[in-house]
Amino acid sequence: MKYIVIALAVIASPAARSMQMEGFGSNYYQDDASVPEYTTNKDLSPVVIVGNNIFVMGYSTLADIAKTTDVTINKGEQASWLCLNSKGVNYWFISDAEMGQGDLTSIAVARNVRDKGCYSYSGDLSVTINKVPLLDVTLKNIISTFSNTSDTNIIRYCNDSKTYGDFTQMNCLQYILKAKNLEGVIISQITSN
Repeated sequence: MKYIVIALAVIASPAARSMQMEGFGSNYYQDDASVPEYTTNKDLSPVVIVGNNIFVMGYSTLADIAKTTDVTINKGEQASWLCLNSKGVNYWFISDAEMGQGDLTSIAVARNVRDKGCYSYSGDLSVTINKVPLLDVTLKNIISTFSNTSDTNIIRYCNDSKTYGDFTQMNCLQYILKAKNLEGVIISQITSN
């Protein structure tokens, strides 16, 4: 009986229930210091439309998006997230567990089969960056949009968007390639000092 109580306590504990993203969204966890990071003067702030609402990274919360879409937020040790599938595109809305505190800090977008944990969403859903191609892009388009590129499978561009005293807010866009074809993108907002 004692072992059953301990087993139930472990199953019910938050750490035991914590999850990680699967599918393309799991690229969020990859933190490879060898990936070149290019500075760009392009504004990399995304416009996020879900339903009749516009969401802003760093200000809107995952709870706001969950309320609009009526889906559940997943929680892990490194991040909280929710995933929506609309018209063959998966959108992972992510809040890091460090500075995010529930605010939208990253978005992963990919075209692929419907991943486990992604909810179907039939309302308006789009993530765009002004004058920057996201999913409908080839390596040639990336090269013509940005002056720098590399031969790696991940190409990262960043722009310092705001400064608050000793802190700088930076927006980054990562193109993730597989055999020189786009697999998806991750847009992140990072605050550093």
